[in-house]
Amino acid sequence: MPEVTDGFDVAREMGEAAKAVMDRLMADYETLTKDEVRELEDLAWDLQSQAARIRTLAVGTLLAEAETSIEAINRETRRARKAIKDIGKVRQAIAIGAALLTVASAIATRNAAGLKPAVNTLKDVLKEPAKDLGKAVVKKVKG
Repeated sequence: MPEVTDGFDVAREMGEAAKAVMDRLMADYETLTKDEVRELEDLAWDLQSQAARIRTLAVGTLLAEAETSIEAINRETRRARKAIKDIGKVRQAIAIGAALLTVASAIATRNAAGLKPAVNTLKDVLKEPAKDLGKAVVKKVKG
């Protein structure tokens, strides 16, 4: 059964994801369109805001009701953070950030029914960048 303090772990992961989005923005700033800059900025601030809200909530009961483990949320958030940093396409980074924001929003608004689908959507969004990274590694190895 999740503990009340487990929300702090989720909030920390979401805060780190917000930082990853902002790092991506700063790293690619010169090559981004104005719309991409705005989207990444908005995602970073929205994720940070939701992380702050999650910190203030007792989310243990919510997570138990949602049938989604804290470990699953944190694992997918870490995967998303790494993907945002590593993928080559900024549009994929924005899509991942948006999916993360949906997870954070479900937690912050105590939407137990929406949390599991939000995590599943995040998993789905992460599949394409993972395939692209795999192809890039194979291409690099084969020369």
